[in-house]
Order: sequence, then structure tokens, then C-alpha cells
Amino acid sequence: MTEITLKVGGMSCQGCVASVKKLLEGESGVSSVAVDLGQAEAHVCFDPVATDASRLVAILNDAGYPSSL
Repeated sequence: MTEITLKVGGMSCQGCVASVKKLLEGESGVSSVAVDLGQAEAHVCFDPVATDASRLVAILNDAGYPSSL
């Protein structure tokens, strides 16, 4: 398993936190997600055989949450 922290922009409330969490958890290979609104970060644990960090960033960017590693 690989653990990364993504910077996530565009979050303004707990609804956004829930959306980001749901988006990331929906990706194959993601085993856990913790989103911190105050720090504008998402901590993600995933299987690098099933997905990768660039895919996770793209998922958030496509949903309107500007993200980066």
C-alpha cells in the first residue's frame, strides 16, 4: 500500500469534505481516505497496482476540486 497527501482546493464545508472522500473512495484500489478541511488535504492509502496518484488528482480536478501532490 502507498500513502499520499493531496492538496485539495475548493472545499468550503463538510459537504465538500464528504464529496471528496466519496470521490476518492470510489476509485478501485483505494483502501482509506481522511479529508482535512482546515488543512485542505486528503490523506489517501491505495494499492499502486490498481491506481496511482496522478489518477487520484485527476478525479478531484475533474470534479472541480483543484488538486496536487
